[in-house]
Amino acid sequence: MTTSQTTISADGREPADEGFWQTEASDVPGIEKALASLRKQYASPAAASEGQAGTRNSVANLVIYTGSEEDAARATAVMTELAGRHPSRTILLIADLAPGTPGVHASVSASCRLGAGRRICYEEIRLRAAGASGPHLRSIVDPLLISDLPVFLWWTGDPPFRHDAFLALARLSSRVLIDSGSFRTPAATLQRLGRFMEDDTIDVPVGDLNWNRLAPWREILAQLCDPPTVGELLPQIRRVRIERATRGESNEAPTAQSLLLAGWLASRLDWEPGRAAEETFSGAYRLRLRSAARDVVVELRGESARDARPGDVQGTYIEADSGEHRAAIDITLAGEQEHAFTSVSLDGARPNERSVRFPAPDDATLLGDEIDRLDADRIFEEAAEMSGRLAALLPANADEGPA
Repeated sequence: MTTSQTTISADGREPADEGFWQTEASDVPGIEKALASLRKQYASPAAASEGQAGTRNSVANLVIYTGSEEDAARATAVMTELAGRHPSRTILLIADLAPGTPGVHASVSASCRLGAGRRICYEEIRLRAAGASGPHLRSIVDPLLISDLPVFLWWTGDPPFRHDAFLALARLSSRVLIDSGSFRTPAATLQRLGRFMEDDTIDVPVGDLNWNRLAPWREILAQLCDPPTVGELLPQIRRVRIERATRGESNEAPTAQSLLLAGWLASRLDWEPGRAAEETFSGAYRLRLRSAARDVVVELRGESARDARPGDVQGTYIEADSGEHRAAIDITLAGEQEHAFTSVSLDGARPNERSVRFPAPDDATLLGDEIDRLDADRIFEEAAEMSGRLAALLPANADEGPA
């Protein structure tokens, strides 16, 4: 077992307000010994004399599954930002789900930094596991969890909802967290997500970072539809257009975020999926849903947006017509992605236009918000299940867009 003590910072300098300790281990008993060794170091008189000592504090267990070193690096960057606000016992798994001889190599680290007026130390266990079957991963992770604290499983990438490794870790968890914005095959994975959440034999709440990115859209739409003159026309919606950011190709497949927004509208307004989607000459996908009053056309369209995160919703247009009254609601995100322009027009009158702030929290904030709750988000679950049903109407090649 090797041990090192350093200080780290993003720019390579050595800040005085942070201490970092790391050691290696080859098995689960070795991990426990490594943790005990690190605790002695960061609570030692030597660490105190250098102003780097602190007290251990964990509010949750966070198990992160990554399938590659690249995904692990992204998750680590998020955790670095999150640690000061939500100190957790973090277990980062880097594992290939392909069958193989079971094995594990671990590195254990502790970092102490100022937070909330005192120096808090948090621990990370990084596991590289081979032969990542469900029983194997559970036998590694389970003994490392802090008892009496909730367990959050953050599965990066496209979760294999029926794989025994995913199920084994999900059944250990108080809540499963995903990020549908990182799905490589959003249409197919949303369908599998919907089936997973409908399965009564696996009763674990699911949270989605990408759903929280949609919060400003949902809030602004709800505010614009709140006046009675507009709200009364909601059952008469006949057309919806949702625009998403692309990387220059208008025929890129619909993303999870655009499907989730469409699924939210459909689930809130009691629309039912209709016939298979049509692909237009411009590369948009046109869905026809059924409402009590009439059919609703939902168009998912791609638009080039240089400063936007690919796949993020950039605009929403809703048109309602009762025959007697008509409303048009338009929300367009500004190019700098920090403000949105809204417009509401009634019966052809001059539109009521305004600019609203459009918050865009970083991934650490989104993850922290999910760790703050244990209960199920029923509105998300209904929207996600509906988005999976909508995704099933897309052409079979909808996930085969440009790389």
